[in-house]
Amino acid sequence: MRVRAYARTVTERKSKLTYRADERVPDPDPFGGRPPIDRIEIGHKTYVTATVQPLDVTGVRTVLVGTALWVIALVALLPFYSTLRDDGHVWWIWTCVAGVALGGLGLEYCRRRRNRLAASPEREVETSPLGAAGL
Repeated sequence: MRVRAYARTVTERKSKLTYRADERVPDPDPFGGRPPIDRIEIGHKTYVTATVQPLDVTGVRTVLVGTALWVIALVALLPFYSTLRDDGHVWWIWTCVAGVALGGLGLEYCRRRRNRLAASPEREVETSPLGAAGL
């Protein structure tokens, strides 16, 4: 871990920060000179940030659930086809068909991506020192 020194001393006065350039203090963040963000204060609220790994990296499960919901909607609407046709709402069924078709394409894309990632050598997980902000 590399520690840089920068020419600033931080002192607090009435919630304002002032800097003096005559002393050197170690840099608190080796990732660019910023202090680590473990909490974010917005107004009178404080939000705590945490370093977490994403749940579904490949997206296969997410696309599969979405496609299954379109299939359920399509099956639920099919018994009402004649009513939908009389009222001019057949497009509801075609919307479900389009959702299932696009979900199938997305599922195939995500499966190929998952297999390609599994075949490639493992890399170190990149994390931002700023958490979810990713700046």
